[in-house]
Amino acid sequence: MSERENRRQLPRARFDRPVAVQSGGRLFTADLEQISEGGLRLACGELDLRLTELTVRVPLRGRFGRVDHCDLSGRVVRHRDSTVGVALGRLLPRHLLQLRDYVWRASREAAQARD
Repeated sequence: MSERENRRQLPRARFDRPVAVQSGGRLFTADLEQISEGGLRLACGELDLRLTELTVRVPLRGRFGRVDHCDLSGRVVRHRDSTVGVALGRLLPRHLLQLRDYVWRASREAAQARD
């Protein structure tokens, strides 16, 4: 485990799906690579999103297994090449539960795939 992974306090999971992103009145698509309760990693191509407030619409499983689109708001805190790190703001309780459920399920599936 790298030193950087050691510093992470919240578990994260790969997402690898396109999501809708809104920032400064613009709406565009980016690839959500990783997700955790504390933040997201987005691949956004050539867009310059340094220190930008944004909202990301993430499809997560809700009650009864239906997909619910969670609007997660945050601020870009890291920018490297075409990838940005987004620190999430306060989450609605249901979005927090959906995020935890997704990360937990993805971690279990990854562990089973390694075995």
